[in-house]
Amino acid sequence: MFSLDELEEDALKEFFNMGLGMAASSLSQMVENEILLSLPKLKVVHYDEAIHLLQNSTTEKMVAVRQNFTGELSGTALLIFPGVNSLELVRTLLKERVPLEVLTELEQETLLDVGNVILNAFLESFTQMMSVEFEFESPEFLRGSSPFLLNITSHLAEQRQSMRDIGEGFDEHAFLLMMDFKTSDEDDTQHTLNGFIVLLFTQQAMVVLKRELATILYQF
Repeated sequence: MFSLDELEEDALKEFFNMGLGMAASSLSQMVENEILLSLPKLKVVHYDEAIHLLQNSTTEKMVAVRQNFTGELSGTALLIFPGVNSLELVRTLLKERVPLEVLTELEQETLLDVGNVILNAFLESFTQMMSVEFEFESPEFLRGSSPFLLNITSHLAEQRQSMRDIGEGFDEHAFLLMMDFKTSDEDDTQHTLNGFIVLLFTQQAMVVLKRELATILYQF
């Protein structure tokens, strides 16, 4: 069973916070408005518990930006927002009083841009601290329930095929990160939106992750 000790969890939080810092800086430049991203909680939970936690966060459909990655670390990363939060985020980033019907049309494009920045910075924090390499695939926009968004068997068909070719499957655990997304509008009023980042790794990637953490933490 995969687990992290306290030192390993603290180290991962440092990586993730570094990634969020890079993402916040890039987003602030992109929208010409200060963006603050913080990571209040990190949980490593069983796949079923991750679905349960997301379901408990909202009764509405969620939207997500998903980005697969392959290499020494293989898996998928998702940036997830409750539907109402995603629209509020788009409205705040656009800094305009956009009608709801127009806002919905802009939602996918804007969230893909945001997701691409956050997830790329997030994953690149691994490469800066660990001796691992991997490649990102193009981000995708999804809308649905938490079981649908986290359904490995349906949304990772291409990766599943490559995993079958080398006899590898996906681990049953998920890294669930609860994220605060803070922005300011033209009246300098700060808005805080809650979202999630979910990382699903292959079994071999979990082994590599534990090895790299051990190297960093215990090399002295």
